[in-house]
Amino acid sequence: MKFTLGISGDLLTNEGKPCFGEQPLEALYKENQIIVEWMDHKIQILSENETSKYDAILLNSPRLTKNSINPKNNKVKIVSRFGVGYDTVDIGVLKTNKIILTNTPYSVRRPVAVAALTMVLSLSGKLITKDNLLRNGLWNERTNHMGIGLMNKTLGLVGFGGIGKEFVKISKHLFKKVVCFDPFVSKEEMKKFQVDKISFDEIPKSSDFLVILCDLNENTRGMIDRIFLNKMKSSSYLINLSRGPVVNENDLIISLRENKIAGAGLDVMSNEPIDENNELIKLNNTILTPHSLCWTDECFQSIASEAISSILSYFRDENILNRVV
Repeated sequence: MKFTLGISGDLLTNEGKPCFGEQPLEALYKENQIIVEWMDHKIQILSENETSKYDAILLNSPRLTKNSINPKNNKVKIVSRFGVGYDTVDIGVLKTNKIILTNTPYSVRRPVAVAALTMVLSLSGKLITKDNLLRNGLWNERTNHMGIGLMNKTLGLVGFGGIGKEFVKISKHLFKKVVCFDPFVSKEEMKKFQVDKISFDEIPKSSDFLVILCDLNENTRGMIDRIFLNKMKSSSYLINLSRGPVVNENDLIISLRENKIAGAGLDVMSNEPIDENNELIKLNNTILTPHSLCWTDECFQSIASEAISSILSYFRDENILNRVV
């Protein structure tokens, strides 16, 4: 019996090649009963056309909504999410139709941690500003744009999951102190990483560089708002590599525009792709990247391999390690 796998077309390059390379696909090709097909790269929301056609879907950017699945003709048994987040997938409709959802939590830890550190170093060193000085013939203006040293600064984290722990491992020795808010991680656990657990009220007041690495859910949506931002130091920086809606974007724009904080590094936005008229683009105290700062050849090959391994585990009736539902 044939088993058909549909892969998000947005994972193909302009040359029509897998952006994660061919190697992760080799494990699939060894299974004669698995048919691999690439979906249309223009698909933004999965429809019955896909869910009635494929036994499994390796899903990247397209959303899966309650209208994506018709119980009368659904064929999908497993959706393997390319990446750690799954806020673009309707969990309820998957549970109702007994469809398995997996993600790739292990592959993204080091790449996202490195991306977070990249933002910290770029902001502290005023990398974009200094690049612009050179390109605009303003070499001698460099003394007016001194960077920020980290040795006497406090790094703050919101979220201490796998990525947060990895980030601390590679960055803690750059700072004088590391503090974290995460209601689900104990004080003792944080101490193992030389991190001090503090409250949600204390974290904006204490941090010179505040990095958001938490999940997006009903409790975290919009939690970084005007009240939170007003507690931050005027010299501090906000960095978000989690999900855009964790931060109230309008409140952040006001804080940046009025210099209530020094700047922000954002790899994620409230709406993606970002609107061309979004005021964040016009502000010169921001570094903005298109939800891809952690994307490297190593990262994507690892994610693809992890995502495919979940599909193969289902196909072989083996234990699925990264099951979400």
